[in-house]
Amino acid sequence: MSGGVDSSVAALLLKQQGYEVQGFTLRMWTDEGRCCSKEDIQVAIQIAGKIGIPHTIIDIRKEFEAEVVSCFLEGYRQGRTPNPCAICNQRIRFGSFWKQVDSFGAKYLATGHYARIKPVSFSGGDPETPQEELLLARAKDRLKSQEYFLSLISKEYLGRILFPLGDLTKPQVREIARDNDLPVIDRESQDICFIPGGDTARFICNHLGDTPGDIVDAEGKVLGRHRGIWCHTIGQRKGLGIAAKEPLFVVKLDMQNNRVVVGPRSALAGDHFRLLNINKFTDRNLTDLPLTCKIRYATPEVGCRIEGDEVILKHPVDAITPGQLGVTYWEDKVVMAGIIDI
Repeated sequence: MSGGVDSSVAALLLKQQGYEVQGFTLRMWTDEGRCCSKEDIQVAIQIAGKIGIPHTIIDIRKEFEAEVVSCFLEGYRQGRTPNPCAICNQRIRFGSFWKQVDSFGAKYLATGHYARIKPVSFSGGDPETPQEELLLARAKDRLKSQEYFLSLISKEYLGRILFPLGDLTKPQVREIARDNDLPVIDRESQDICFIPGGDTARFICNHLGDTPGDIVDAEGKVLGRHRGIWCHTIGQRKGLGIAAKEPLFVVKLDMQNNRVVVGPRSALAGDHFRLLNINKFTDRNLTDLPLTCKIRYATPEVGCRIEGDEVILKHPVDAITPGQLGVTYWEDKVVMAGIIDI
């Protein structure tokens, strides 16, 4: 329970459905960021009291800094653009915290994420004895669905996870909160929760320091200077501080020579990538399924096929970025995910 409308309504719905519910708030970061502030925690406590459930605060700041923030900074140091929300879900919410859930004797772990878990039958090795497996799937509200950020959690947990908001839309969730007079924090933000003001470049440079280098074109011509290679990402156009006759985008981060390579939009296109740290939700043969893939949360899906650890796209897309998630779908269900590598 973060004090926000989603987790608060999720707890309320479970209580109304007859579950024995206990609320937990994870204190993951200090007050300088956007999460885990004193206000958030106080609101979560207030809501738990109103719903009529016990509430516990768990201080998990050391684990969060080691598993999420340090991983985030190291990714940028290596010229990648990591997704800290996905790492947090994998290592903290459904990682370190999961162990504590067991210690409380809980049967299920529920969150306010917009996602669903669907049972799917398949023949397996014997068509006469179909098997059933659980797959992570999109929520009803396609605009809010968060299965992309959940795609690194282990499939072995799916039978013990509840997503009470999976069949609801955001407006419906807000209406439930109003009807039940829940004093929730209702805010929408795409910022990284532990970065003050959403200024990612400043946060990174403050921690990794300035290591100036050249901004060059594909032929090596120097067009400008950068503060540090980790302040840039594939596909970036703004904030380069260079003038050119046509729009230029970051197309490569040359870590060996400390150079940011820029080029026209056409140079961003790619039609394949490798996946690292692959997480599969099914044992079935993926070559038999019509698949699609997302390389970022907000980008459209594109048809694809899987060859080992490589994803082959049916048509080129822009800005395939090392460190981001590559999530593969069968219809509305996630079948495989991993970290993009080129």
